[in-house]
Amino acid sequence: MISSVAEIKVDALLAALDEDIRSTQSTLSQLDVLRSLIIKRDDKALEALLRDLQEEAESRLAAIQRRQAIRKELADELGCEPGSMTLSALRRLLVDPRRRAVEDRQTRLKDLVAQLKREYVLTTALVADCARFNRSLMRVFFGQDAQGKATYNARGTVHRQANVSLVNLHY
Repeated sequence: MISSVAEIKVDALLAALDEDIRSTQSTLSQLDVLRSLIIKRDDKALEALLRDLQEEAESRLAAIQRRQAIRKELADELGCEPGSMTLSALRRLLVDPRRRAVEDRQTRLKDLVAQLKREYVLTTALVADCARFNRSLMRVFFGQDAQGKATYNARGTVHRQANVSLVNLHY
């Protein structure tokens, strides 16, 4: 059995975990929106999403700091090292219903993080494919490299490879 002060800290930790769950769900939603906007090529909406992400980053950082502070306080209250105060270790010290609540949130966060990793990989692949496609288009339009290749003969006259690109930058 843990003290009433520790129970209050556990309740605060549960609230912080709930906030982490909401934040992770929001991130998943934003990745979906990001992929959709990339495919639609909606630059204005992408810029707005970027601003939203930058604003949200500060609140996420504050939430992480709150959770870490609660974790340290809980470790101090329970007489263990903050580094060893994990959700699994905490569950072993608790009795129902708090044990079940911690277990439920831990399971939910594990599932969300696994989903987030998959979505991140998909989004990264999409962005990489877009970049590769754009580089390919640039090669088609401007030749093998954007500056244009030039060769010189023995007399010093320049021969540019204008026939390999759709756009001749040298007139």
